[in-house]
Amino acid sequence: MTEVGPVSYECPKNPCRLHVMEESFIAEIVDPKTGASIARGQRGELVLTTLVRAGSPVFRYRTGDLVQARVQPECNCGSRELSLEGGILGRVDDMVLVRGVNVFPSAVEEIIRSFPEVSEFRVTLKNSEMEIEIECARESVAGALQKAMQTTFALRVPVRVVAANSLPRSEMKSKRWVRA
Repeated sequence: MTEVGPVSYECPKNPCRLHVMEESFIAEIVDPKTGASIARGQRGELVLTTLVRAGSPVFRYRTGDLVQARVQPECNCGSRELSLEGGILGRVDDMVLVRGVNVFPSAVEEIIRSFPEVSEFRVTLKNSEMEIEIECARESVAGALQKAMQTTFALRVPVRVVAANSLPRSEMKSKRWVRA
């Protein structure tokens, strides 16, 4: 969001919550597909209009960031500014469709990383299908991960254990999502 400058600050009492600086911005949360406003507590795209930028004002700027507004208008820190639960939850353009279900790579990675036995992974997407390969010493982790994916996304996602150090690595950002 370099186009608009600083937009929010972390809540002093809730580290995973952001407060939008409403004295500088009008913030809206909209359905990423339709652009229609959505109810508090639903996940949507953050849209901003600047109020104090004279040189380069921005009107209804679609940030591409997925957020979820806190349902209660007042935070327990005392702020009445718009609160974003969990901060920035993902990107609209990162979303993939798997058998009709919206899946965000960040959500998949969060589930995989909840299994400390997994040292590396790769997700392959092909024809609206998803498969996960993991480097892990215990074969039983694949079944547990498959169950976690089904619980979270209501999808059966095949999970395969591969040999240690067989998946690609990079000194920079690893390429963990592959379209076949």
